[in-house]
Amino acid sequence: MQKFSYHTHTNSFGVFDGHNSAEEMISAAESIGYTELGISNHLICKKECSSFSPQFFDNFQKAETVYLKNIEEIRSAAQKNKIKVYVGFEVDYFKSAEWRRCFEKLRSRLDVDYLIGSTHCLMNSDASWILNIYEMNRKPIIVDEETKREGIKNYWLNIIESIKSGYFDFIAHLDVIKIFGMGLEPEWDEYKWKVIEALTETKHPYELNTSGWTKAGEQHPHTWMLRELSNRNVPIVISDDAHSTSMLARNFSEAEKLLADLNYKSRWKLHK
Repeated sequence: MQKFSYHTHTNSFGVFDGHNSAEEMISAAESIGYTELGISNHLICKKECSSFSPQFFDNFQKAETVYLKNIEEIRSAAQKNKIKVYVGFEVDYFKSAEWRRCFEKLRSRLDVDYLIGSTHCLMNSDASWILNIYEMNRKPIIVDEETKREGIKNYWLNIIESIKSGYFDFIAHLDVIKIFGMGLEPEWDEYKWKVIEALTETKHPYELNTSGWTKAGEQHPHTWMLRELSNRNVPIVISDDAHSTSMLARNFSEAEKLLADLNYKSRWKLHK
């Protein structure tokens, strides 16, 4: 069974959405037999969504200060344990030229081991309006059906752009919007196939995210997508998306069984 996860979160500085400190996460990972751990707090910087929570920033310079402190904190905590600890970020990708320019500048200043590509938002084609899917679930946000459909379409297109960007080591929870009942209708299969095609063309690693079993009754992504990506030899890594010590390695046995049933051969691991 896989003895590591690169997709985990901490509660650093009252900003990030984990429930435990870096030291607690690392110690817990070591105690359950992990050989290495990656901590990947959210990197989300876009003016249009800065009001959602403290971890959403509207200013890359302001965000950089927090991200640098986060890196320092994790590396300091790592010195107290024996397992290998990697520092990364789960980055919400936006395809606008301005965002990419600012992100590339920030990326050059962050000494990290890896980056995860992620999409948590519905948006229009140029990302000038953005709706965070978790915020939509927490409080009533009135969205007409046409706007919602445009947002779901651009959710999938944004994932495809993130795959092709070359910024990321792997891509997170491809169909995370299903935990809120979105993007499940057959009409969206066309876009899921486009995601499969993009991953196949680039042989870009992606994750089997086990948190879906708890939140949606099924892992991320759908089993049929896993089967198609297995047939195309696209590299996969299992992630627990742990936001607390109790979530580390959760449902890993089920994930390994599913991958074995699919005869999934191409597995990905960070090498540094």
